[in-house]
Amino acid sequence: MRGAVQFKIGTGVATGVDPEGIAVINGIDTTAIDNLVSQIPGGSAVQKDIKQAFVDLLDRVVRESAKSASTPASGEPAVTASATQLLPQAVPAAASSLWKDASLQGLTQLSDELTAEDPVYNEREATLRDRLNVPELEDRLRGYAKSMGVEYSSTDLDGVLRNAGYGAAHLGSSDRYMAAVERFTNEAFKNYRERAGNIPGVIS
Repeated sequence: MRGAVQFKIGTGVATGVDPEGIAVINGIDTTAIDNLVSQIPGGSAVQKDIKQAFVDLLDRVVRESAKSASTPASGEPAVTASATQLLPQAVPAAASSLWKDASLQGLTQLSDELTAEDPVYNEREATLRDRLNVPELEDRLRGYAKSMGVEYSSTDLDGVLRNAGYGAAHLGSSDRYMAAVERFTNEAFKNYRERAGNIPGVIS
């Protein structure tokens, strides 16, 4: 018999591992969540983001429900946040996972005395772009857009690559370039969530 996971109102979602080694959240076998999330396209990174978003959402719903239950009725209608509003900002997987070959030595920052128009910037950006796993990045964008119920466009990927590629954003550094890719990917995720909240018939 599996061990029970105790949950105390107001403390959030209780997590742990039962004696059989199966992870649980508030007494729920997370295998069910894993099976559901695994059906979402976009790769393991997107699925991991969405699973974490679901767990965070469950935590907030439980805490808000507990708070509402302990608050005397005031005659005012209860205001409940929608799932879209409660979803946390998605964060891409580790930076190295977007490199085609994470074992390659990182490129150091170019001299800050160079101008953005200097040819060496274009050469360095071409090298960084070639090292980037663009198909994986596009899969993440497409998968997250689908999970939000909005349409993906290749211009979303173009925007991430264009903004991350500006010389002023990375100065030729591998680390700074990847940080810029992550930043603008998160901006794309944010836009998807905002668009999802504007779809007719969807509560935002």
